[in-house]
Amino acid sequence: MDMQFGSQILSNIKIPMLWGKRALISHPNNKISIIDLSGTKALPEIVADEPWLNIEFVEKEDGYIIFKDDEPQYFYSPPRRIIRDLQGSLPECQITNNNIRIGSNTIGSSMITGFEVGIGIDENGFFIGGSMPSGLAELKI
Repeated sequence: MDMQFGSQILSNIKIPMLWGKRALISHPNNKISIIDLSGTKALPEIVADEPWLNIEFVEKEDGYIIFKDDEPQYFYSPPRRIIRDLQGSLPECQITNNNIRIGSNTIGSSMITGFEVGIGIDENGFFIGGSMPSGLAELKI
């Protein structure tokens, strides 16, 4: 899969951005989709900046709080392109036209090619270019 997140170019990548156990995908119109890979099958939660069918959510400020099993999981703001973990273990991410901010770190004008995961974010930090963690559902686009 080839795509662009702001000024980041990702080429020949299976998952462009992995935030915990969720894949983030950028569309040509700069909208974002968020897919939960924690189960046996990939489950779209946000598709092109909108909550997907049968996903539990509430609107808040300029975005959505996504729930799983009645527990708030994360907040996503389409206009600001921010995703914030409500469980407290993952750093906040923001995708702008010029860079990707992960917590207090910024990645700008990068080309990432030939990896299973382009940018991976977990409770320990982040990596650029790496292997797919075990136990996640396959992302098919």
